[in-house]
Amino acid sequence: MIVDSLWHFPVKGLEGACRDTVHLEAGQHFPDDRIFAIGNGHKRHEESAAGVWHKKGFFLQQMTLEQLAELSCEFDGTHLQIHHRGKLAAEGDMNSADGAHDIESFFAKLVGHQIPGEPRLMRVAEESYADTKEALITLGGTASVDRFANETGTKPDMRRFRLNIMLQTETAFSEFDLIGKRVRLGMAELKIVAPVGRCAAIDVDPETAVRGPHYLPAMERAFGHTDLGIFAEIVSSGAIGVGDRLTVLD
Repeated sequence: MIVDSLWHFPVKGLEGACRDTVHLEAGQHFPDDRIFAIGNGHKRHEESAAGVWHKKGFFLQQMTLEQLAELSCEFDGTHLQIHHRGKLAAEGDMNSADGAHDIESFFAKLVGHQIPGEPRLMRVAEESYADTKEALITLGGTASVDRFANETGTKPDMRRFRLNIMLQTETAFSEFDLIGKRVRLGMAELKIVAPVGRCAAIDVDPETAVRGPHYLPAMERAFGHTDLGIFAEIVSSGAIGVGDRLTVLD
């Protein structure tokens, strides 16, 4: 298995951006991954302290708002850009109140009529707005994405699953054989801990932002499960890059 691509998703629920290399830190999340989310106006956001992790149901998500698939984002550490179908739609300095307001205003115009209250740009303090509160990253195999596409009559597209590390694989779901094992990837070491269970967000075509049929029943019939991807814990820090080979240690 060789690293095919590396992805970080600065804003939860939106398409992210590729990187050629990243430095993984032991016990941490993937760098710059899901550090922002757009609150859906739920009153719980007002009641809780800033930067606290919440479940995905409190944020804008493709499970309910398929038009989010039209958006991608880039973040350089201070400046966030939101692109709509490849064109810059909103941007702001995340260290300023004005910058956050500009991002919120964009989402208010886009989906404000579909959510409980005013959209709110939220930034997690030291963790990630990933679906799991634990510090885990995600990996997946290209053959698994191809198999899903073949069974569902869709176009192979890794963006549908928003995994951090895509590995070149020849056999669908062969990455599941790594669960429970310790592996080296580049200069980092990982412990593979569990499969990634999918949700209805995968029903949305990342190319067209059109919601298709519900694919979880099709996955269950074809594969006997509804998983695609694996969770891993970073146990030893180090850099990884596209082209690095995965080695099983034990």
